[in-house]
Amino acid sequence: MELEELKSTWQAVKPNLGETVKYEKSPTRLRRRHDVKSRLLNRLLWGEIFSVVCLVMLATSRWWSPTKLPVIWIAMFCALILAEMIGGMLIFKSLRHINLWNDTNAVILSATVRIKKFYRNIELVVCLSVIPLFVWLSLIPPFNNLSDRLVIWALVAVAFAAELLWYRSNMRQLTRMSSWIDE
Repeated sequence: MELEELKSTWQAVKPNLGETVKYEKSPTRLRRRHDVKSRLLNRLLWGEIFSVVCLVMLATSRWWSPTKLPVIWIAMFCALILAEMIGGMLIFKSLRHINLWNDTNAVILSATVRIKKFYRNIELVVCLSVIPLFVWLSLIPPFNNLSDRLVIWALVAVAFAAELLWYRSNMRQLTRMSSWIDE
């Protein structure tokens, strides 16, 4: 009795399985995913270029900046920027290895989840390292007056807000790339 019910259920479901596979691998769906992947790769590439420019400007700031930050400060900020750049390169490499045309949805989803976890961890480490550095920076002698502290904290707030918007946008794009149903 149960075997007959199972067989009839299978016969009812079997014709719909082919349509599901056809829908998941449709060319327009894959093109949309590819466009999202290309956009993410371009954003990561521009982020890395911006980081290189910031690293060069910070590393050479002793020569051109009127404030003359101590060398230890420059080294700490350069180390953080370098750590962020290495993380960005690893995310870029992981994203490039996703093959939207040949990989299954499960492989794409698991790779995307790994990228999102790594991206979140890099953001947390860098942000949680930068906050104490800026607090300490606002308390050292070159920035003792109130107006300099306000400028530092305003720039930090703007930078963190921009980074949060950039991060959330990239996460949305990653989610779109790995979603089962296009929006």
